[in-house]
Amino acid sequence: MRAVLIVLGIALAALGITIVMSLMSGETKQLSKAPQEDAWRRQEEQMLRDQQKAAAQRAGSDLKPGQEAPFNPPREGVITATMTVEKRGDVVMELYPKAAPKTVEQFARLMREGFYNGILVHRVEPGFVVQAGNPNTKTLGLDAPEPQPGSVPAVPFEKNNLGHVTGSIGVALTAPQSATGTSQFFINLKPNHFLDENYCVIGKVVQGMDVVEKIQRGDRIARIAVK
Repeated sequence: MRAVLIVLGIALAALGITIVMSLMSGETKQLSKAPQEDAWRRQEEQMLRDQQKAAAQRAGSDLKPGQEAPFNPPREGVITATMTVEKRGDVVMELYPKAAPKTVEQFARLMREGFYNGILVHRVEPGFVVQAGNPNTKTLGLDAPEPQPGSVPAVPFEKNNLGHVTGSIGVALTAPQSATGTSQFFINLKPNHFLDENYCVIGKVVQGMDVVEKIQRGDRIARIAVK
């Protein structure tokens, strides 16, 4: 019995060291550009739960988990883009310049320049998000490091009242409400209102959510065409 307890104690100590080292290495980013899976998701939800409640109260509603908030984007100057994912199909997206002018300008420019052509989808969390936009995945694969700072310009955080409803498109950041958005975006697979006002919403999928739901980690974006 003593031998078993010793082994158990060693295992627990090793687990504790692993957790401490993970925290020291910075693996606590929220919806970061190269996030881990479940652990960070749970942390994101816990840290932002109070902000979700406050946002719902300000809007005069009490959203329940999984409940959609109204989504009424400003349609002036709306940009339509079609993302073709190899072996999956087409996803038609709208971008709303009036909701986030500088951010939409950058993402639309990158799309027109062919920046996303060949990029891999590096994050898929069923019931949460699909995420892509790291250009290094084109040549270095799914575990590619982030681009060097400045290689893709960062845009200022633009706060708006668009909620993270199913199909909405948000900008990945290294911290909530930070000026760290570059090229990575995520598509919400369900209402994620705990992200509201903390991660800028720039658009929404208007056709092809069935395709989005079939995307797997490692799928390649063939192209994004902007009208």
